[in-house]
Order: sequence, then C-alpha cells, then structure tokens
Amino acid sequence: MIDSRLNDIDDQEYRDRYRRAQDAMSREGIDLLIAWSDCYRMSNVRWLTNYRAFDGFIPYAAMTLVPAKGEPVLLVTEGLVPSAESSTWVKDVREIRRELPALLKEFAASGIRNVGVAGYRYLAAEFLDTIRECLPAPITVQRTSLLDVLKAVKSETEIRNMKVAGWLADVGCEAIADSVAVGVTERELARVAYSAMFDAGADGIAFDVFVQTGRENTERFYLKRPTDRPLEDGDIVMIDMGCRFNGYASDNARAATFGNASPEVRRALDATLEAFEAGMRHIRAGITGAEACEPANEVLRRHGYLKPGENLRCGHGTGMDPEEEYPSLMPDSSDLFLENMTAAYAITLLVPGVGGCRVEDPIVVRKDGAESLSNYSYTNHWPLR
Repeated sequence: MIDSRLNDIDDQEYRDRYRRAQDAMSREGIDLLIAWSDCYRMSNVRWLTNYRAFDGFIPYAAMTLVPAKGEPVLLVTEGLVPSAESSTWVKDVREIRRELPALLKEFAASGIRNVGVAGYRYLAAEFLDTIRECLPAPITVQRTSLLDVLKAVKSETEIRNMKVAGWLADVGCEAIADSVAVGVTERELARVAYSAMFDAGADGIAFDVFVQTGRENTERFYLKRPTDRPLEDGDIVMIDMGCRFNGYASDNARAATFGNASPEVRRALDATLEAFEAGMRHIRAGITGAEACEPANEVLRRHGYLKPGENLRCGHGTGMDPEEEYPSLMPDSSDLFLENMTAAYAITLLVPGVGGCRVEDPIVVRKDGAESLSNYSYTNHWPLR
C-alpha cells in the first residue's frame, strides 16, 4: 500500500500559494477574490486552503475569500466548521450561508471596487444572488482566471502525487486487460477497474470509469456509462478512467482491439496513436493550446479522418480535479503552456461503423518537452478468450 504521507503538501506551500494569489490580484487590480468550489470541482478552495467539500451528499459548498491584503476566510457548509478547522491552515473558518452576507457587506463598506470570482461558471445560483445583493454598484463583480493559471503550474510534490494517481489508473487498465473475454460486459470490466485501483491505494474516483465496446462508439457518442453489452470478437474496447490520490487526480484513456480486429479497426487505432505521439513530441513550455493541437490534427487529416480545416480538441487542464480550466487545448486556444504546468493530452477518434479510439495521458510540461504521468501500453491487441 502506498503511504500518502510521503507526498503531503505542507502548510508552508499553501501559504506560499496564498501569497502568489494576492500578488496576482495586485497585478490585475482585484480587491477581493472569491474562490468557489463544490463537492465535484474542489480545486479552487483546496488549492488555497487544503479543505475539500464532501462528495455525494446535498450540495456541500465551500468558498475562500481572499482580500488584497490580510488573511483568508474559509466558508464551509453548516455543521462542518470543526472538521474544516482540523484540515486547513486558515485560522478564520465560518459557516457559509450564515456568515457570507455580513462578510461581504463588511468588504463593501471597506471601499473595495473590483471583485473577481474564481469558479464563476459553476457558482451556485443561491450564492451568486448573495454576492450581487451584498456587493452592489459601483462595485464590479466579474469572473477571473488568475487562480486557474496559478494552480495549473505544479510543484514537484504535486507532480509526484499525480504520478502515483497515474500509476493507479494504469493498474485499472491492466486489470481490464486481464479480464477481457467473450461475453464479459462493459459494467463488469468497469467494476474490475474500480476494484484494482482501490486495492492498490486509490483514495477515491476522479470521475465515473467508462468502458465502451463495439461499433456503437461513433458519431461523437462517447463518455456514456458502461452497459450490459457483452464483449465480442473483433471489438474495440475504449476505456477512460482516473482516481484520486492524496488530493490529486489522474485521467487516462486507452483503446484496444479484442480478438480478430478488422483492417479498418487497426487503421483507426494506429492513426489515433500516431496523432497522439505527434502532439506529444511538439509540446513544450512556450507554445499555445492551439499549437499543441495542430500536429495531431494534421496527422488525422492526412489519414482522411478529418476534413480540410477541421480540427479536434486535444485535451484540458488537470490536477486536483480531473478537468481543470487551464490550459485549454483547443484549436483556437491562446492559453500559454508554462514550465511545470499539467494537462491531460487526449486524442479521440470516432469512426462510424468501426468504433471509438482514444489515447489520453496526464502530462507535465517541461522546458524541452512533455513528460507523461502514465505508463500503460499504448499499443494493445488483446487475444480472444
């Protein structure tokens, strides 16, 4: 079993993050930063405070108020103040629904003018209403990406945690490979992956594992839940899975042939891997999200899977959450890759009548190239049994 204490983030690193956030606020003219998280997207608050809302219950909200000068306030769901205090370096922990209105009115009275919201896209409506009511004009409230960029660049301790999470997802892939057989269902294979990752030391899932088989994985139809469809000779098996370890997530995907694959199936898998490898060779600090996509898309166009001018998304940010906001790997993305920034690099090819193929690794961007945080085989042809 892996000892997570070897990769713990200490209080000093959290304090350093907080000061970096205040420095970024100063550069952008933000007087107050409101960092929002919930039980599904916890990285904003966790990155600052080491507190995470609970999964799977009623919407457990969490918010950190970061003034331009001074100490933070951590706001958590009612009844959770004692447990939050035991996990965070923040000294001022309060109940969010009871205390937020008065706190915001105090900030408004102090003369603040510009308020930035991190996590604006998924901020719960009840709290957006409170913010608008308690921070009226002439105070401006707008979304900000400053925290997205800061948390995208990882320390070496964070990267070690992500490597462990990546290895645990590799264990899940290996367990599926050992379990494939004619008649085994997608749901059964998914259960095998969950069991293997938890047995090896995973703390929780990063997202619902999906296993998809056959020719139904086409026409952009993917990311569906596993079904009772039995595995058949000649299928493509497309898997995407991740887990959490010590607060950090993995996001790994592979595709494999099972049994006697047709030439069309093998051609699609080979093109997907070639596109992935072309993109990985190009990634380094200093390029944009769009530039990271182009080599892979060029390969897919050359093989006839994309029309001239057509481009695919090639991934997303990753770290404490499996999908984070920065960097965006889109054909029109100007997000800049920085040294020690992490992302999930993914190539997905869905061919009607053939099946779905995907290769995805969590990566860290180094000065001279991309380092994969996953090591499971990219070329997988599983024998019939």
